[in-house]
Amino acid sequence: MFDHFRADRAEGESFEQIAELIGRKYPLTAYLFFLRDSAKYMPIQPTGFDRAFDALGIDFQTLRQCNWSNYETYNAILQGLRPSIAKAANLSNVRLVDAHSFCWIYSTLLKQELEGSLLPKPGASGTGHIIGGRQKSIIAMRYSVEDTAKNSNGQRVERVVKNKDLRMTSSQLEEYIAALLDLQDNKCALTGIPLQFHGDGADPNLLPSVDRIDSNGHYETGNLQVVCRFINFWKSDSENDEFRRLLMLVRGEEH
Repeated sequence: MFDHFRADRAEGESFEQIAELIGRKYPLTAYLFFLRDSAKYMPIQPTGFDRAFDALGIDFQTLRQCNWSNYETYNAILQGLRPSIAKAANLSNVRLVDAHSFCWIYSTLLKQELEGSLLPKPGASGTGHIIGGRQKSIIAMRYSVEDTAKNSNGQRVERVVKNKDLRMTSSQLEEYIAALLDLQDNKCALTGIPLQFHGDGADPNLLPSVDRIDSNGHYETGNLQVVCRFINFWKSDSENDEFRRLLMLVRGEEH
């Protein structure tokens, strides 16, 4: 770490060593470079900046791409945005950190727009907000998990139902589902099909559904994934790897 802040330390070598040391965690690695030279390097939050770049028509991603080449490109993109921002805002000078702030704010607004939180409720005083399709879907999935866990405590109906504990609070479950959606880029974990969210015209079969990776396990961190509703129905209690194998057969990708 001491060597990282020496002026003669090669940036690329330093980046790769630090990234490897801390498990390729992009936010921390980038922040250490921001501390080293804030005129050249910016912090990064992959999901947020990828959202902004996509909306700006920039074909570039940082998620799970923590390496020196990717980080160089990221900073070069921000540098390249400076003249455009200055022109649009009628400013004489836009710093690298200003371009960074623009992308971060833009990403935040895009997320709030998607969730519907930018719009006030009709007739409300302005203290509330309208939730968007994705948030409605997250809440619906949370209700479904809670209901399943509540009614699956080993009781005998026509058969013994597997015990399925919910090992987190309601708010933790919603946060975890949202994090999974971000990690999966709003796509089905098993098929890669883009998920749809609650709203007019949504295909019910493509709505998101929480699935336990290990069907014998519980609703807990590390054992959940978000899949299309029809995939969850098809998978049922099948083993995750076996179901993936069958999907590959259907696609003709395994012989």
